[in-house]
Amino acid sequence: MAENYESAALRHFKDAATLQASGRLDNAGHLIGFAAECAIKHRIESLHSAADTPHVHFPALVVVARKHFRQRSQDTELYQILQVDIFPNWSVNRRYDETGSTDIRELAQWIAVTKNIFRTAGIKERK
Repeated sequence: MAENYESAALRHFKDAATLQASGRLDNAGHLIGFAAECAIKHRIESLHSAADTPHVHFPALVVVARKHFRQRSQDTELYQILQVDIFPNWSVNRRYDETGSTDIRELAQWIAVTKNIFRTAGIKERK
């Protein structure tokens, strides 16, 4: 079955919001990172074949994405977003961290960045 990065991005984002609302910040943070990753992969896939979509996580995904967006004028804003450390301290391996490792400020920053990535990747949040 083919990956559907747009659908996955939206699902992870919605689930992260639900977890955040219930105070489960660690898992909300984990899923918001996946939402951002899926949005970036969705944009890469829209430019190339699915076979060219990287199967890596932050921070390696950012390095690969920069290469895909560097020369594309329509992706200038997304390329600019990816020039800084967009998810400081986020790691796929944080799922093993002690409960309480994600604070509300960190999560809020990740959510704001993810919303920007969604916008520049052409993904519309659904209510």
